[in-house]
Amino acid sequence: MPDKPWKQEERRAAALCGGTRFPANVGGPLDFEGPGYVGQVKHVRRLPLAALEGLAGEVERIGLSRTPPKAGVVVVKRRAGRGQRTTRLVVMTEAAFRALRHAGPLAGQRIAPKGRPRPSMS
Repeated sequence: MPDKPWKQEERRAAALCGGTRFPANVGGPLDFEGPGYVGQVKHVRRLPLAALEGLAGEVERIGLSRTPPKAGVVVVKRRAGRGQRTTRLVVMTEAAFRALRHAGPLAGQRIAPKGRPRPSMS
């Protein structure tokens, strides 16, 4: 019997973060954990922004409680129906992003250096 779509998404998210998926019967707040990340996966038709914000905060707290601390991410894949492709999103809080940015290959670099125009959003 093939994996359910939500289980496939959990496996893909775990692989994306270099980790392993927790079995569904574990019952914890996390779906996967890797060397530098902990995460929750949502494979849904709709997810209110307030709910996503709450999930991001929860996985951030869990990640910070690990030794050494890990970045908490929420991986979201929208279910648009059979045959309809959607983009996978990786969401984290600003604090988690800043910590990851300062610890990773972009450490010490400015996101938009002074004197260089920022791209227009229009």
